Amino acid sequence: MDRQDILSILIGVVIVLVIALVVKPALYGGHGGGDTPGALPTPAPAVTDPDPTLLPVGKEIVREFRWTAVDGGVQTATLEIPSSLFDRERETPRLPDHASWGRYALSEDERPYLEDLVRQIASPRFNTADEDYWRVMDVLFFVQQLPYSSDDTPASYTEGAVPAHALHVADGVEYPKYPVETLVDGKGDCEDSSILAAALLSLMDYDVVLLGYSDHMAVGVQMTGYGPYYAGYTPKYYDFGGKRYYYVETTNYIQLPRTQPGNIDRWGKPFPVGDTTDGSIKSVKSETPTVIPLHYIVRPTRHTVRPADPLPGGEDWW
Repeated sequence: MDRQDILSILIGVVIVLVIALVVKPALYGGHGGGDTPGALPTPAPAVTDPDPTLLPVGKEIVREFRWTAVDGGVQTATLEIPSSLFDRERETPRLPDHASWGRYALSEDERPYLEDLVRQIASPRFNTADEDYWRVMDVLFFVQQLPYSSDDTPASYTEGAVPAHALHVADGVEYPKYPVETLVDGKGDCEDSSILAAALLSLMDYDVVLLGYSDHMAVGVQMTGYGPYYAGYTPKYYDFGGKRYYYVETTNYIQLPRTQPGNIDRWGKPFPVGDTTDGSIKSVKSETPTVIPLHYIVRPTRHTVRPADPLPGGEDWW
């Protein structure tokens, strides 16, 4: 072995020693790097399972529904929403003008959750020429079977108390609910069920309005060519804006004698589209309602502009 080979071997050994004793410790914070010369590399923290107590708790509200479906069977649906959405709506002040209540049915925050509910309630399943009608009836069967409860009753709310933003009126309390509020509470009065039904039908691409009476609220739905040959009544409708809206009851439920055992609390049938015959509220039969579009349109009123009076001393106000 000549001198050149020996020199090459020695250089290789030196390089290995430099890497082992200087470069590698520096990469790990030991000798040659870090604040403390000669310190050993700091081991990585051990990976552990997350502590359940640190995870978010109570961030979802889940409601399950069970009702008699349009085909006579029992249907179920589940609603799951963020509790923050429900809390935010509860904390929203209510609008006193009835003409603006349609906007509660158009909440964009609620849209994905209500769209999922519509898919559960009114999925196309009959495959007939009257498919559209039966999907509307699916919604009515669901909404009309929600228990009725007045706004001034603490039991109407899941918290067991009338919300802080309820409107105090001469006849008591008014609190128009967002659709999700009605679903979480599991009950409501006529404007609550009407707003809910209007929201669900609107998501199905129906043109709907609210119908306001002196002591009641319902829904009007536009159905092209609607004239059921099998109906034993003359469908009630109202013309508005060049369109025909058929009356839709969302609260009343035609009670029938219970003819079979089971856990069905309200054995009967909902009002079909346009039906105002048996059991309808008196004002529905005798009054012409105020048609309330969901999209609230602010109409300007007349105002008079007058010059300002001069300030004392003859000084101009500007």
